[in-house]
Amino acid sequence: MRRRFLPSWRRQPFTETVIISRLRPCLAATLLFACSAHGAEICRFAGHTDYSGQLTLTAIDRHAADGTITVDVLGAFRGTPWPFVHVRYLEEELSRWRSGQLQSVAVNTRYLVDGHIVRQLWDDYTADGHGLTAYRLEGSPSQIQQKHPGFSGHSDPATFGEPWLQDFRSAHPDRRPDLDLPVSSMRPGLRVPLALAFYWSRWPPPGAQTVDVFLPGFKEDKTADLTVQPAGPQGDGWHQWQIVVRYPGLSISDPSTATAQISTDGHLLQLAGRMITRNRLARGEIHQEGCTGR
Repeated sequence: MRRRFLPSWRRQPFTETVIISRLRPCLAATLLFACSAHGAEICRFAGHTDYSGQLTLTAIDRHAADGTITVDVLGAFRGTPWPFVHVRYLEEELSRWRSGQLQSVAVNTRYLVDGHIVRQLWDDYTADGHGLTAYRLEGSPSQIQQKHPGFSGHSDPATFGEPWLQDFRSAHPDRRPDLDLPVSSMRPGLRVPLALAFYWSRWPPPGAQTVDVFLPGFKEDKTADLTVQPAGPQGDGWHQWQIVVRYPGLSISDPSTATAQISTDGHLLQLAGRMITRNRLARGEIHQEGCTGR
């Protein structure tokens, strides 16, 4: 019988919920509600995981006149890892790119069990010539109200998905050098998980290629290596790619993998994968429900 478990943020960094949230190129987390964005393309996805997990997601990309690309991915996950224990995980990843290079990434995560907030945080990373420099706000609604009253309106989970970055920067967030990514680790073509899965996957390399992925929020082993390579068969209007994930916390003998189906017009159609640690397995699948805009 497969072992069931409850995700834990610190002691078990690769349980099911954190696998979904940190290595989204293989198992993506997902959306709560309909979004609208002027001058943007919006793609919506839905799917499922082990432990009765339900996934929904919206990916929005905007192209500015100066060549800057903004990729905003909002997701929600609901699951029952234990009988009568209901987990809800929300995440937004907002990244900004110029000429294919990462300029900044901001992440908002909410983790609730049976409707009670277990943890919520807001991170902002900016490329400043020394790597990615990190700032963070975190705490319960009462803690946010006490320490950062100007930001307290964002601490209600019902506000998830509303713009928060401007208020974050004026709320005197904590400087977090332990979360920085040093410049020595910022290789050309560095990606972040959700933007890679739901935007940059549209243009896979012509052959096998290794992609470095930054994992926001990790204090150690802050990047993962993904090998992307063509995989058959191909269908009418789509082609398929396999992704192999290499990371110290994952199984070495039985690698974690994902399969992505990309349409010939450059859209992610489906993403299915499995994440394997030394003694746990999590599987999931997500498919596109449609795109609007551009």
